[in-house]
Amino acid sequence: MKHIIFSILFVVFSIYVAFLNPHESTFHLTQNQTFKLPTVILLLAAAFTGVLISVAIFWTFNLKNTLSRWKSNLQKSRSEKRQRRVESLYKKSENFFLSGRLDKAVSVIDKVLFASSEHVAALGLKGKILFAQGKKVSAANFQKKALDRDPQNISVLFDLATTYDEAGQYEDEINLLKKIHRDNPKAAQPLLRLRNVYLKKQDWKNVLTAQDKILPLIRDHKEEWGEELKNKSHYFYERGKQQWEIDKRDPAISDFKQAIKAWNKNSAAHLFLGDAYLETGKQKLALKNWFAGFEQTRNIACLTRAQKVCLETGDTQNLIEAYQKAIDPNQPQENHKFNLLLALLYLEHGQPEKAKSVLEENQTEEELLGSLLLALANKPTNNGSTPESNLNLIREAVFQFAHQ
Repeated sequence: MKHIIFSILFVVFSIYVAFLNPHESTFHLTQNQTFKLPTVILLLAAAFTGVLISVAIFWTFNLKNTLSRWKSNLQKSRSEKRQRRVESLYKKSENFFLSGRLDKAVSVIDKVLFASSEHVAALGLKGKILFAQGKKVSAANFQKKALDRDPQNISVLFDLATTYDEAGQYEDEINLLKKIHRDNPKAAQPLLRLRNVYLKKQDWKNVLTAQDKILPLIRDHKEEWGEELKNKSHYFYERGKQQWEIDKRDPAISDFKQAIKAWNKNSAAHLFLGDAYLETGKQKLALKNWFAGFEQTRNIACLTRAQKVCLETGDTQNLIEAYQKAIDPNQPQENHKFNLLLALLYLEHGQPEKAKSVLEENQTEEELLGSLLLALANKPTNNGSTPESNLNLIREAVFQFAHQ
């Protein structure tokens, strides 16, 4: 429209100029054909012709660009349609996989890869499907192909680590998890998985190294942090046992102490540390550790360990006080155990009257062991058996009952 308006204005202007400038010029179209036109009209006609040619050239190029854009849009539309179809097939395969229909999942994902061999998610899914079918080597190959195209794909990295784990390729898994950790230093999950690999290898040094890196990352999650502190305690305990078995006693004792420091309710660490002290000839430290262990864990095994040592040393006062302090009116079942152990302790050290007093003052429905102890306190002999043989049998029964 603007070109039409411009042309009309140009014609009007030409007429106006020609009217004011009537001088003529001869214009030869051929040798025989000539025209006489006002000079101004001739000049304006030439200019107008130039404008028309420019407009024609402009529209020619514009049409070419339009055709090019149309072709590009057509190709884009076809590509998008193809991509939508590929994504639809991928989702379909993923749904088959999640519902456990592995054969269908393989069939559909193969169509995706045939249409788009560079589809990273499809390569990763093919790896998952093959892994679920038990084809670990093939699964790893597809997962590696996916990572070749997208090296930072965390999902495929973890999937490949899982494949290595199931295939027993622990060194490959460790190296891969270390790479994930380097790329994601603030993430706890790679470290948790790395720690679990070391656990399988019973590599307690690296387990504890990983654990020390995990704890600061989860400090804001109090419940999880508490559980991981307990885990750290257990790992120190396990390393201590390993050290003890190869006769590295001082490092073992140090690990048991670290286990208790990390979590003071680790009963196993308290018990083993006391045993370690006892075996190295440190009875007082063993007893001190067991008494402290009972205070922190309420594990009766700490006191029964101490009772066996007191039978040899003859020093029972601390143990008697521990039993008396442990009695809680709100826990009758536990009280009965402590009373039986206290009565047994008195009998072991030749104080039958005190044993009788404890037993008679604390009657319960469970009277078998109490009756046996009371009978032993009242009668030095029983059916020809020596008091010592009877006491040994009853002692084992009482300890077994106390540990239930």
